[in-house]
Amino acid sequence: MSGVSFEYNVPVFAGAPQEGNEPVHRDTPMYEELSWETTKKGILRAEELGFDAVWAPDHLMLGRDHAEYECWTLLSTIAGMTEEIRIGSLVLCNDYRNPALVAKMAATLDVVSDGRLELGLGAGWHKPEYEAYGWEYRDGFERLMRLDESIRLIKRLWDDDGTGVSFHGDRYTVEDAPCVPGPIQDPHPPILVGGQGEEVTLKLVAKHADIWNTDVFNGSVETLRHKISVIEDHCETVGRNPDELTYSWDGHVICSRDDEKLDRILDRMLPIQFEEEYQDQPNIETKEHAREYFVLGTPEECVECIEQRIEAGVTKFQCWFIDFPDLEGMELFADEVMPQFR
Repeated sequence: MSGVSFEYNVPVFAGAPQEGNEPVHRDTPMYEELSWETTKKGILRAEELGFDAVWAPDHLMLGRDHAEYECWTLLSTIAGMTEEIRIGSLVLCNDYRNPALVAKMAATLDVVSDGRLELGLGAGWHKPEYEAYGWEYRDGFERLMRLDESIRLIKRLWDDDGTGVSFHGDRYTVEDAPCVPGPIQDPHPPILVGGQGEEVTLKLVAKHADIWNTDVFNGSVETLRHKISVIEDHCETVGRNPDELTYSWDGHVICSRDDEKLDRILDRMLPIQFEEEYQDQPNIETKEHAREYFVLGTPEECVECIEQRIEAGVTKFQCWFIDFPDLEGMELFADEVMPQFR
């Protein structure tokens, strides 16, 4: 099945329990201690196995001992140690970096990676990071308006013809700012926007994004169908062809023929615990609940999960392999699941 891509989410923090059986973070519940050699091994193996892209989240203090790799430095490193796999941020927090600088950083990374960058952007949500690092935590609507303006500014800078760009927005201003060399992808690196809010965020997706990204706990088939229909309605409102958008599923994958291993991982993860900043999240307490949101089970069962999401409109699958640092799950997935869609 052409047009379907499979992509690897980089474990940038360890999430295994420090004591007891409750993981520090649900995305990496088996990863006990952050290790660059271990993380690097997963990235290089993903490229060897034929994954289409690697993605890094943009946080500064998630996971065990608050140890975490910074996103942009990591993406630059990945660009230098890989050859073909695409690289992206899932998603860059708009408030952590000036958007004019982000435009310049992204243009440079696109050049040095030979056109492999996908720029994922989000409004930001993790209040403890804002407080710890000294950023102002504004209300949700204001954060989204800042994201909207940032994307417009970034695109303007990417279109710089060498004479410089002036931009006078309500929140950001630049004066004769050059962005040379510009990105090499035509017309620019794809912009991915993550978020769920139907009135503001998904309209912003319809206006500006090339890719929409759900989060890991809004990826049930029913939810995907609904959110995509909302985006399509917004496209009609703003006068855009919805066929120009790609829809992505960002979620947890446990691919195994070993029922004991599968149960052991789920026993550690469930029930899913959310940060208090997460709002209106589903209750995921049992294996049956997990099957609604995860790609889970044997390769044949994983294929079925993916087919259901493709039918809903998704063509891009960004996978958290929950058994990491064990690589058996991603290897089995690459050997027996991915070929069914290529």
